[in-house]
Amino acid sequence: MKIFALETDIQKIKERYCHGRDGECEVLFTRYHGLSFLFAILREIIITIILFTIGIMGAVWGWSMDWTIGILVIVWVIFVFFNVLKAYIDWMYDFIFVTTDKVVLVDQTSFFRREVKPIHIENIGGVSMHTQFGGIFPFGAIHIHLKEGEGGGDIEKYYVPNAENVSSKISAIVTAYQRHDPPQGYRERVQQEQ
Repeated sequence: MKIFALETDIQKIKERYCHGRDGECEVLFTRYHGLSFLFAILREIIITIILFTIGIMGAVWGWSMDWTIGILVIVWVIFVFFNVLKAYIDWMYDFIFVTTDKVVLVDQTSFFRREVKPIHIENIGGVSMHTQFGGIFPFGAIHIHLKEGEGGGDIEKYYVPNAENVSSKISAIVTAYQRHDPPQGYRERVQQEQ
């Protein structure tokens, strides 16, 4: 379903960027870890607790509950609800999609804005990863290093589940491309590994 710029059917996005007729096949698909959503709404959780506490205090002190609840709900919707909805959309519909020819980064930040960034393998100079939070959680950050002629620099993505696996698969595809002729049966092996 499509709502403004929000595309909820991920398969449609994948079909637009993976052209199987040219021998291109999917290697990897990953969303971001659920803790990225939790960390994004920590402030909203604290605000909700504070508003709930104010409501309880109002009941104890004998405030008019109709006015108190009405005001607290309006404040909650304005300062919490929309931020949580935005964070949920950003987490639920963002993903990394890797094919044998490109890395596609999808960033859906709201109902009104989506950025799809396909990075062709020939534009990638290398891939690295590092752990986050001391490696306590099963996610990390990946860095896609672009070649100088393509603007250079890095593209960084955080909260990537199994970041080591993601970076190694992208690195393997880049290496195969840089050899100019992937080994016979490379695409078939990639499909069988899935």
